[in-house]
Amino acid sequence: MKLNTKCIVCNIQQAIRIAEFLDVDDKNRENIMRKVLGYLRDADYGLSNPQIMKGTWDIIVEELGNDNPYKDIKRFYNEEMLMMYNELMGIVKSSKDSFQTGLKMAITGNLIDFGPSHKFDRDILIEMINNLDSQNMVVDDSKKLKDMLADSHTLLYIGDNCGEIVLDKVFIEQIKSEFPKLDIYFGVRGKAIINDVTLEDAKMVKMEEVASIIESEDGTPGTILENTGERFQKMFESADVIIAKGQGNYESLSDVKREGLFFLFMAKCPVVAGYAGVDEMSILCMENAK
Repeated sequence: MKLNTKCIVCNIQQAIRIAEFLDVDDKNRENIMRKVLGYLRDADYGLSNPQIMKGTWDIIVEELGNDNPYKDIKRFYNEEMLMMYNELMGIVKSSKDSFQTGLKMAITGNLIDFGPSHKFDRDILIEMINNLDSQNMVVDDSKKLKDMLADSHTLLYIGDNCGEIVLDKVFIEQIKSEFPKLDIYFGVRGKAIINDVTLEDAKMVKMEEVASIIESEDGTPGTILENTGERFQKMFESADVIIAKGQGNYESLSDVKREGLFFLFMAKCPVVAGYAGVDEMSILCMENAK
């Protein structure tokens, strides 16, 4: 999915958001904005937004002298969600369709904006989870996903953001309980970028209890296959089923057509919604077959 000019606004907002979050002084804010705007002026608009965002991010962190400015906020959300893990797992196990509940719960994690505002409302999250049955997926390939998992040997589950990684773990634990012979791998970014999941986040939530962790070796807030490491590429090619979480993974992998590639995400902006052919704020479990 190529960059839309409307995506430029998100890149600019990211620079503004970090500067405000870290209380950067006016002189440095102006310097960051001038360099970001210069970069965006000359960027290749044939690339995807996650690729452009990586360039924007690299400028920001270089100017800040801090390659992981959201480290503390990411830890906060991971810890808050981890305290709910047993409760969330209980909701999945006690439901009439544990697989479907776990899947929708994982997508619910994508509904919550784990941005740098440092606001977390546990009651709102629980209310959303308790109303999972009323959340209809406008594209629902979950039955095919489950059927394919039953006949598969390997699953590559590509993560998205901090906080919601705990809901991913809940869903993966349910998958593992239903398909115990399945080898499951959890993909993370190769280095810190925005609030995307990295090896540090995966270890923080003890993802290794339910899956083997594999790094992409790339710092894009999505999955640009040609930029990932050889091990990740081989896993992507050989996995029987791939679950790619979040809008960034959809934006960067939507042009990759292969059976068994499923996107779980919410279309949180009109550009992505239009590309996917759904209404904004729709939730999807979509196979990207040929």
